[in-house]
Amino acid sequence: MKNIVRLKISYISAISLLAFPILYSAESEAAEEVMDEVVVTARKREESLLDIPESVQAIGGADIDRQNIKSLEDVGFLIPNLNLSPRADGFPNVSIRGLGSFGNTQGVGFYLDDVQVFSDASSRFGDLERIEVLKGPQGTLYGGSNIGGAIKFVSARPDPSASTKRVKLLLGEQGITDGEISINSPLEDDWAVRLFAFGSTNDGYLVNPNSPRVNGLSADNDADIGKSDESGLRISLAGPLSDTLAAYASFRWNDYEGPNNHWIRELDKNSLNHHNRVDTTTNPRHERDTVSAMLELTWEYDGMDITSVTSHTDTESTRYSDLDISPEYLLDLIRPEDMKVFTQEIRFTSTGDGPTEWLGGFYYSMYEEKMRSELIWWNTTAVGDNFTGPLGCAAGMDTCSGVWAGETLTLAEEQQSLRTPFEMRDRDKSHLAAFANMTTNYDDWELGLGIRIDRWENESTNLDTGLSSDKSDTEILPKLSLTRFRDDGSIVYFTASKGYEPGGYNLSNLSGSTSLFGFDKEEATSYEIGWKGRSEDGRVRGSVAAFSIAYDARQIEYQIEDPNGGGIVEGIVNLGDSDQFGFEADFAVRVSDYLNVSFSAGWVDAEWKSGTEVGGVDLGGQTPPVVPKSGVNLTADYLKPTNNGNNMAASFQISHTGSYEGLQAWDPVTNPSHTLVNAQIGQTSEDWEVMLNVENLFDEDYYMDVQHFPNYYLLDGGDSIVIGTLGQPRLVTLSFSYFF
Repeated sequence: MKNIVRLKISYISAISLLAFPILYSAESEAAEEVMDEVVVTARKREESLLDIPESVQAIGGADIDRQNIKSLEDVGFLIPNLNLSPRADGFPNVSIRGLGSFGNTQGVGFYLDDVQVFSDASSRFGDLERIEVLKGPQGTLYGGSNIGGAIKFVSARPDPSASTKRVKLLLGEQGITDGEISINSPLEDDWAVRLFAFGSTNDGYLVNPNSPRVNGLSADNDADIGKSDESGLRISLAGPLSDTLAAYASFRWNDYEGPNNHWIRELDKNSLNHHNRVDTTTNPRHERDTVSAMLELTWEYDGMDITSVTSHTDTESTRYSDLDISPEYLLDLIRPEDMKVFTQEIRFTSTGDGPTEWLGGFYYSMYEEKMRSELIWWNTTAVGDNFTGPLGCAAGMDTCSGVWAGETLTLAEEQQSLRTPFEMRDRDKSHLAAFANMTTNYDDWELGLGIRIDRWENESTNLDTGLSSDKSDTEILPKLSLTRFRDDGSIVYFTASKGYEPGGYNLSNLSGSTSLFGFDKEEATSYEIGWKGRSEDGRVRGSVAAFSIAYDARQIEYQIEDPNGGGIVEGIVNLGDSDQFGFEADFAVRVSDYLNVSFSAGWVDAEWKSGTEVGGVDLGGQTPPVVPKSGVNLTADYLKPTNNGNNMAASFQISHTGSYEGLQAWDPVTNPSHTLVNAQIGQTSEDWEVMLNVENLFDEDYYMDVQHFPNYYLLDGGDSIVIGTLGQPRLVTLSFSYFF
């Protein structure tokens, strides 16, 4: 009965939140009646969203700001068939239509101003003009690591025609304090400079009870295990260098200190009890510092533009994890990592009004990674070929001693440790590519042809063993589209495309092997048919798409037993092939002069092909990991002038994610479906804005991911446990913006 009453109150609150601005009467001028045209750069030129023969969704800058979209996690709730499991280490698990990142692979490309982000995609970028989500393989124009699609963050560029300043302060539960400032300032000779800076602190919603340990000692931890501090800035400069040459330069810095992957352990696979306690000796922490710079030069000629985009990014990161996820000093992992990325792209783009448009260019990237991580075995020392402490107890050795052997130890004895190499490696990944794309129109038809020749190389050196291996290959990535422009302004289209994720080598090697444990590339071939259009009066815009994808040699994060007796080896393997089928629909309606409603939905059916085996078991017909079967999003935005000259603003989002299987394909844990509701209400004027924001209005319990995990020291019996990342509970914040 209590839950029923609570549910009724929640629904009444939600209805009231939507109804409030509607009941607010005022005399005002009517707003524009038609939906604004959405311009995107999915095909690396500015085009209307409705003219692109593939599924693309865009979130505009005003919606980004009003709904407080600050990270990839926020984007994931708004786009059906986009599944996201946040990882604080800079490599979020993201899949689109069931294709993409699973564990340590990337799969979905992240871009900031046409520069691919390899090392800190989970950073906060801010001051954005829009976010574009490109669904399906994007290999032809974007290359490898875009097998599932691409997510593009498009920043607001310096504007020489306007001087604007804005500050925003957000305060809320969980000790949240968040401030940001953006400034656009015109300079002489049509130049302009733009600055964005922010600082944020958040205590998080997870706690560490610091429970007493077996030996009567307590861990020295901050109770707010999810506490984070993040700050950053981006300064950009744009203007003409001559009559035919324009420049855009940007410098970005981001500093993050917060939780690493904060898993909750000891879950019941069948019930998945929800709790916010992470009972560990060492809070999982992550420190990351990124410095990035890019330069874009554009030459304008008769009939053609030449664009050069150059970037360099340096990220230093240290992650600290309590692998046993328990209140005992047992097994920790420290991961210092240094990543340097250089990219260079040159594009040649046709201009003019002819029936044929073309684009071509060259691309090069080099990703250099140095990692020097170690396992820390607490209360353990080496004695010949044996070990004392918990490690020896777990291995059943005669020299077993410590708290597991019934001994009472001093703090000094407890904190003695044995360090062993884990990920001691250097890794270099490079791409060299040439690409071209052309569209030509004949009457009401458009034919699109694209191709990319992509040469990749992945070289890894294990410094612990001294082993070094490299993989390389050349990929041919074609794309074909056929579009019919109908008399009513809509289009119907067919698109075929191909994408891939490069192969590579795992962090460790099989014992006795003379090479590292490797994995091959994965490939996907996609076929999509769809419709896009808008109503004659411009008040309705929509798209519908259906797709079929052949996903070959899928890369899956896996733990396998060393056949030579070297223990468990963790890495990536090519598990098998799968087929994906599904559809998507996206509609936006201007219901009245003051109310806009958008609706999007997606459905995916994925199955392993017969012959995909794990441990002698054929997975054929079963569902692959991290493929939600369904997703729905409903958004309502209300903006109406009031009697005092201001505007009443309200926004409401409902997001549903269907159930899906966790990462491990061989023994999956089902993550149940969940529905989240976010809402905002406030007032705006030319000079200021005040908004009350409620995230997860009904306080839904849910996990961002669930999976099996090695049960180090066999603490709970069996060789694995179930862990999960708890989602954000209800959160209330208040934001104030001032424009000057």
